[in-house]
Amino acid sequence: MKIQVECLGLPSLTSVMGKKTEVEMAAGTVSDLITQLTRRYGQQVRRFLLDQKGELDLSIQVMINDEGFLARAELPRRTLKEGDQVRFLLLAGGG
Repeated sequence: MKIQVECLGLPSLTSVMGKKTEVEMAAGTVSDLITQLTRRYGQQVRRFLLDQKGELDLSIQVMINDEGFLARAELPRRTLKEGDQVRFLLLAGGG
């Protein structure tokens, strides 16, 4: 299946993957997609996406098909389907 991946507000990640890319993968979850991206693009993407424990960095949020942000606990459970659009966004704080 083909999944659309977009990086917003993450210039370091965009420099390696591009702002938008298409990923071909077997059926799987968001966590499987992240694993595939780190295998495909190597250490640079791993360094930008994951923390030292190998989990998605806390500064990054994931959105699927404009449905709102996905909770961290949902990453290994949320199944992707053909044509899904997955966005990685930098979590911005302020006040």
